Amino acid sequence: MTEKPTEMEESAFPGRWAAVGLAAGLLLALLVALAVAMKDNARRATLETTAEFTAVGDNHYFPMPQVPPVPPYEAVASFHGQPLYPTDYRRHESAADDMSRAGVDEKAGYIIYRAPQVAKDDDERMLGPVYFLKISPTEYLKVREGKK
Repeated sequence: MTEKPTEMEESAFPGRWAAVGLAAGLLLALLVALAVAMKDNARRATLETTAEFTAVGDNHYFPMPQVPPVPPYEAVASFHGQPLYPTDYRRHESAADDMSRAGVDEKAGYIIYRAPQVAKDDDERMLGPVYFLKISPTEYLKVREGKK
């Protein structure tokens, strides 16, 4: 009983300081992970955004007139400062995932789409690019720049 109590404690658990240091390091790492998770959770709206590059999910439809107007047609949208005119008022069917987003109408905010590339004759190519406005889940209105 000549030993001091502090010497007995040190000999009973020789790795005490290493265990305390390891526990403190793990606790600090856990607190850092918690702080980062809280910061990310606060910015969830900006961190978790999705962008759809097809017509899937677009339900902002262009309103088709009940009675098709007679030519010459009025501009129905604008794209890059150029007015877009309907080529006709026929409904063109296409799957929503086949149409790719080209931009947004500057007036009413309708999304303007492009169809998949198909072989065209030279007369069709000279008329310029073709765009589409969504009028129902699977139907589109064909539009072009300039009156055609």
